[in-house]
Parts: sequence; C-alpha cells; structure tokens
Amino acid sequence: MDIINAHVHMIEVEAMLSRYPGTALSSDISVFGEIEASLPLLSPETLICQMDEAGIAMSILYAVEAPIVYASNEYVHRLCAEYADRLLGFASVDPRRGDAADVLDRAVQDLGLKGLKLHPPLQGFRPDDEVVYPVYEKAVELDIPVVFHVGTTPFGSLCRLSQASPLLVDEVAVAFPTLRIMLTHLGTLWHNEAFMVVEKNPNVFIDTAAYLYEIPQLMTPDTVRRVGPDRFVFGTDYPMPYVGRVHRMKDFVETVAGLDLPQPMRDAILGQNVHAFLNGRERDGSAVDLGQILKKAVGGPSAAPAEGPDRDAP
Repeated sequence: MDIINAHVHMIEVEAMLSRYPGTALSSDISVFGEIEASLPLLSPETLICQMDEAGIAMSILYAVEAPIVYASNEYVHRLCAEYADRLLGFASVDPRRGDAADVLDRAVQDLGLKGLKLHPPLQGFRPDDEVVYPVYEKAVELDIPVVFHVGTTPFGSLCRLSQASPLLVDEVAVAFPTLRIMLTHLGTLWHNEAFMVVEKNPNVFIDTAAYLYEIPQLMTPDTVRRVGPDRFVFGTDYPMPYVGRVHRMKDFVETVAGLDLPQPMRDAILGQNVHAFLNGRERDGSAVDLGQILKKAVGGPSAAPAEGPDRDAP
C-alpha cells in the first residue's frame, strides 16, 4: 500500500512578502512563535526527506492565492516537474476575480495541475457566494476536485470565521453534485458540522490534517463508520506546526496507523480513498425512485388490505 499525503504546502516566502506587503500578525497569536521554527521545512529537499522518513510515496502540493501561505501555480508546477514521481500539484485562484475560471483553466491545461485549493477565510469570500460559482463550473468541466479550508485558522484578524463554516460548503455540494470536494483538518473545531456535510453529501471527503491529539479523539470507530470510512483522506498540512511541535509527517502516519479501526479502513484512509477524490468513483449515475421503494416496503398499491371487522356488519 502506498501512503499519500493529500495536504502539503511549500510557501514562497519572498514572493508572498512582495505580493502582500505589510501583512502582519499579532504576536499574541499562539502559532506566531512557532512559524520561525517551521521555516527550515520549506526546503523541497526537506519535504522529500520527511516523506521518505514517514514512508510516504506521494504528496499533493497546494498552490494558495492568499497571504501567509502563498504559493503560485507556476511555483507548484516547477516543484512537481522536478519531483514528478513524488509530488502532484493543485492550483489556486482568487475566485472573486473576473477571470478566475480562465486562470484555473490555464493552470490545469497548460501547467498540468490536478485540482483546486481554496481558503475562503484567508481569501475573503464565502463558498456559497454565487459570484464564485463560475470557478466551480470550470472545475466540473475540467473534472478536477476542489479543496476548501474549513474551520478556525491561526491567522487572527486576517480571517473571518463566518467565511469558514463547513455548512457553507454544503450549499456548494448540493448545487454541484458532481463536483468532488474535500474539507480540511477534520473541520478544525467545527468537526461536527464538517462530519455532517461529509455524511450527507456523497461527493464530499474530509482530510485528517488536524492536531495529532484530535485525530484519535475524533476518528472513533463509530464516527468513521457513520460518516463513511471511504470519505477520510490522509493529510498532514505540512509544514505547519502543531501544539508547540515542529511538523513531522511520520507522527501523523503513526497516529492514523494506530487508530482503533480495522486494518482495511486504516489502509484506505492512508492511501486508497484519495484516488476516489482525485478521479471519482465508478457509479452508474441512476436515480433511485423512492416511491417504488416505499411501495415495495408496504406491499404496493395492489396489495390486499389487511383483514379486519366488517364495518357494515350490525
């Protein structure tokens, strides 16, 4: 079984500072002191070394058209070309731009990127805003999946949580039932709402890129079975720090591998489910006639009435 890390960033620090000058975070934010310690992880060589240490065969590398975690589509394309046997790239666009769908089309058709990463609170939009629907329509046309950040962020006043609710993505999943969608971080403290959206919509997945202590707390056998063991996709959010610790992919692999789940479920989460997210499932596309099911359940319209007292009898 090949392990695939479906949530990886490589930040273009200098390009980000040039593109978003004056971006600042409050020193009171808990993650602030951990960012500096994570900077050495932004080397592609270190990324590959961490993958080797963790036994990870392939990682999905995200472009992000936003401050702090900025990486351009071109940069992700270059890294994926350099490490073609280890990295697969996802594009990013500012979905509020009038030409966002065209930018996405070029990233997929010309750069060979395989999906779309969106960060609504950091990019400043609501996923259910119909202004951004042309981007989803283009993703459906290109047959590529879309990743939405959901839940809290460590970026303080740069983000608004009102734009990060998983329930907003439910609107997208209903409006675009053939669009493959993945929520992030097990919901990032909005886990119940995120699990509801995944359980309800067959086109929605969720990744495991949460804090290490959250993974066994949230991915209990009952919850995984209820939400759907085929809907959880392994990811780590490299190189982001967690609870005062520098990111180490191996810790995440060991945590998921140690979950109280049957081995086939753990194997599916670590490396198999992501293929359905990337490529879609084999489905016949037929609709189920609920009326016919109910008729069969109650015996159908021609079923003989239950015997009872003759109402005309004296």
